[in-house]
Formats: sequence, C-alpha cells, structure tokens
Amino acid sequence: MNLGIVADEIDRDFATAVRIGIPLGLRRYEIRNLVTGRAPLCEARELEEVERIAQGEGVAITALSPGLFKLTADAAGFRREMAEVYPRAAEWARRWNLPGLIVFGFARGNEAAAEFFAEAAARAAADRLLLTVEPEPICRIGTARAAAELIARTGSEALRINYDPGNVAWLQNRDPLEEFAGAAPYVANVHVKDMLPLAPGAHEPQWVPAGEGIIDYPAHFAALRRAAYSGPISLEPHMNGRPETIRRCVEAFEKTWSSLPEPNR
Repeated sequence: MNLGIVADEIDRDFATAVRIGIPLGLRRYEIRNLVTGRAPLCEARELEEVERIAQGEGVAITALSPGLFKLTADAAGFRREMAEVYPRAAEWARRWNLPGLIVFGFARGNEAAAEFFAEAAARAAADRLLLTVEPEPICRIGTARAAAELIARTGSEALRINYDPGNVAWLQNRDPLEEFAGAAPYVANVHVKDMLPLAPGAHEPQWVPAGEGIIDYPAHFAALRRAAYSGPISLEPHMNGRPETIRRCVEAFEKTWSSLPEPNR
C-alpha cells in the first residue's frame, strides 16, 4: 500500500511537509490548509507552488479538501459555497487530475442536507467529478452509515465516502467497525487516525498512532482488502508534525498492514 498523508498534518507550508514526509516514505499528499488559508481560497501563488513542488519532487496529490459544507446551515450558505468555493475547487481538481473533492455533511441542524447533496452531486457529475463525503462529529452526516444512507437516498453516482473511523470513534467513543459493510460500496478515500477512550466529560480525544487506541485497525484494513479497495489511504494523525511523530504513525500503519494475510489466503 502506497501510504499518503494530509499535508498540513505535517506543516501548512507544503515544501516543509514534503521535506519531512519524503524521507519517511510519504510520496502522496492530500491538500487542505496552506499557509495563506484553506485551499483553494488561499492565494493562487501558493497553489501554484504546491503544483511546482509536487512535479519537481515526483510526489502525487491525491485529494483536495476545500471544507465544502462543513458548517453550512441553510440555503443561503449552500448557494454561497456553490458559487464561490465549488468552482475554484473543481478547477484545481481537474488541473491536478483528481477524481473529485472531499466534502462534509452540513451543520447538524440542516434539514435539507439530502436535497443540497443531490443538487451538488448533479453539478459534480456534470463536471465529471466525485464528491467524497467525510463523516465529521460536528456535522449532520457524522458516520459512515449516515453517509451511505444519504448516497442511497440520492441515488447519485457522483457521491462517495471518505472512510474515517477515527472521526466516527470521536463521535461515538467506540470502534465503528460494524459500519464498514454498508459503506464499502462507496468508499473512495480513507483517513487513518486512532484515539484513546474519551474520559468522562472530555470533548477532545487524545490521538495516537493506529493500533494504539480503541480502533481495531487490523480488522478495518482486512475489511478494506476483502472489499478490494485500491484507492488512497492517508494518515491524518491530529497529533503534531514533528518528524518523530509522523515516523511513529507511518511505522504503526506499516506494521499493521504488513501483518495482514494476503487476500487470496
């Protein structure tokens, strides 16, 4: 498995992220936050620099996460994002030959999420792009199960799931392995992070490398293999960007992944 990472989990300066990541074997990067802001609403020169560095270093950009629909609470917010954020994000996705965009599942109180997703997916389909929904604890779509139900409800071929068991574990304070079977047909991207059990009254997890927390990553990875998943897998440690921390996360992933039996066994 050619492991990647969300670049700003190392550093918002892409050159620094790549300088630290390459010696650790990381040659695939998701773009999210840069020095001048969240892509693509940051300065254009910084996106151009990302492109230049990626080409010069021979690394791949595997995803773009512009933050679409993360805090969108109503129709006005949805229209604004579709007018101001989506076109720029779609332009860079096409320029970088990405399959689509990572998006989120609207604010919790948004009762029109399915309607808005259907509209956004129709536009993405017309642009030959996918919208890959990342479950997020603060969003209406907070679990992989909810994302799969949303996709089934809309019937859109342009919607997929960014499978992130760490986010769901944060919401539910448990390993959400049972969600995978329903999500599997739609998984197009994977994020890897782990957490210790939430203490009573705590709201922020203590994040740890995969396999050191409550998520049964051997089982999740085995399920991905059984589903013949071949898309990107990216670290999203939520820890710090120090080289020794990123190395711990890379080694934890590799140890777990390499211990799995071959799919045909």
